[in-house]
Amino acid sequence: MRPVAVDLFSGAGGASLGLVQSGWDLRLAVDADRACGLTHAANLPGRFILADLREVEATALMGAAEIGPGELDLLFAGPPCQGFSIIGSRVVWDERNNLYREVLRLTQAIRPRCVVIENVPGLVNLARGAYLRAILEGLEGLAEQGYKAACAELLAGQYGAPQMRWRLIIIGWREDLGIPAGYGFPPPTRGTVEIGDLLPNCTIPPWQLEGFTTTADAISDLPPVAAGEEETHYVGPPVGPYQEAMRAGLNGELANHYAARLSPANLARLALIKPGQDWRDLPWDMLPGSMQRALRKDHTRRYRRMTWDGVPRAVITRFRDPKSGEYIHPEQDRTITIREAARLQGFPDRFVFHGDRSSQYDQVGNAVPVQLAEAIGAEVRRCLDGQLGPRLRSPFRRRPVAFLDTHGELFPGLPGLPGLMESRRAEVEF
Repeated sequence: MRPVAVDLFSGAGGASLGLVQSGWDLRLAVDADRACGLTHAANLPGRFILADLREVEATALMGAAEIGPGELDLLFAGPPCQGFSIIGSRVVWDERNNLYREVLRLTQAIRPRCVVIENVPGLVNLARGAYLRAILEGLEGLAEQGYKAACAELLAGQYGAPQMRWRLIIIGWREDLGIPAGYGFPPPTRGTVEIGDLLPNCTIPPWQLEGFTTTADAISDLPPVAAGEEETHYVGPPVGPYQEAMRAGLNGELANHYAARLSPANLARLALIKPGQDWRDLPWDMLPGSMQRALRKDHTRRYRRMTWDGVPRAVITRFRDPKSGEYIHPEQDRTITIREAARLQGFPDRFVFHGDRSSQYDQVGNAVPVQLAEAIGAEVRRCLDGQLGPRLRSPFRRRPVAFLDTHGELFPGLPGLPGLMESRRAEVEF
């Protein structure tokens, strides 16, 4: 019998698909976006509930998943990350930052054997770590049966995703299982280093990227398409195992291979940018006004053209805009298509995104990389089956976090969110 999983804040289903591919029985996914529900229905098993989790009772979720308290094997949750991300405004009191409370509320009522919370690395530092502490303390302190929880920053590229996307992963084990904090984190399968050896937003030398999936590995087989147009059929065979896996089960049809329409000014800029170049290689008079005033040491990814032999940067919702980052196709004068970005997130071509195009950009950009979710799902399954793998060891050794212990767990006896938030608010107001 397959273990049972529920996915909260499921979005388009990157985590859901990863869990399915690692052998989980996905009973239920929940999200407040109607278009995500359409995408789920077309591609994934299990029920989908369209709802704001702040308005959903645990009994309703358990009924929809056909489980009782304590029967669920895995609760996976990815609360919206815009309030935590370094790309966003990082407003401490952004209401989205408090959605983790809903995860704790539902965890207390449902009592899953394992809970996985996924978010951005920015959560480590927001409000001096107060939110991360509050989540870890909240899991440990749940009534009746707390959870042994730990966290680490994982790089999706180390698990086969063609993308330099970092995620903060928190894994908690219900105390009666006897599994110590720090288990469930999958060892990397790509590159030459382990969890904790690399840092988010820092340059990684080529020798540490050995075996990573490149741009060419991921998307070189997809047909040419002009900005503002869409192609619906392949024109050549797949090249390499990644492309073969992405095209499995299809007979020539291709969905979501749409490239955003660009202004004449942007098309003229793209025509002058070579692979690896960015806005600093453009004539000054061709730059947007805001970029003309920018320092050349800043915004080094804006208007950057991808390279075939490089590993793509993290996909965001604004990948249609060349000013947003390194999203210009290696050869064609356009930004990457929805399908190309979906491949970088690990979605196979048979996974079709629904809703309007703006929604499709959001769905892809906000997704959990499929390969990362699959690796976590497989490692958690092994732990639940009694086959404990390696335990985290100093996952923040290159950037120590004062309140985290040896295995990524919380040091005991530290103040949590309320006192720290009042202190931080007082500092800001002063």
